[in-house]
Amino acid sequence: MSHPERSTSRGWAARLALPAAVAVAAAALVSPAPAQAKKANVVAEGPCKESPSSTWKLKVQQEENGSLTVIAAVFSDDTDEWRWKLKHNDDVSAKGTVTARDADRSFRISRSMLDFSGPDEITFRAGNKDSDEVCRGDVTFNG
Repeated sequence: MSHPERSTSRGWAARLALPAAVAVAAAALVSPAPAQAKKANVVAEGPCKESPSSTWKLKVQQEENGSLTVIAAVFSDDTDEWRWKLKHNDDVSAKGTVTARDADRSFRISRSMLDFSGPDEITFRAGNKDSDEVCRGDVTFNG
């Protein structure tokens, strides 16, 4: 003997399941993925010349407004004074002198730069005024 209520309730559930699945799939296509909201970062690091223990790090990240934030750091064993320079596409963007004074005897330089169309070549150089120690690194940002 057949139960009409059961077959009707199964048909009703099937009719609702398809539109619900389509709605969920459409929402997934419309919603931005978390990776799209995150801006690109480029990081490079390495040893400094003429020093067995000093290292440098250069980070470039794109900001929401389209500009670039460039962070350069040197980690050294002393509290000497350093001359530093940041170049953007071979043009000097910023330069100065700084003394490594942090607890880890490091210093950090942070600057904002324009994000030009095409690749951005960022170069960082720091030279210890009391020794032959030189830290140099570069990155290409394709934002």
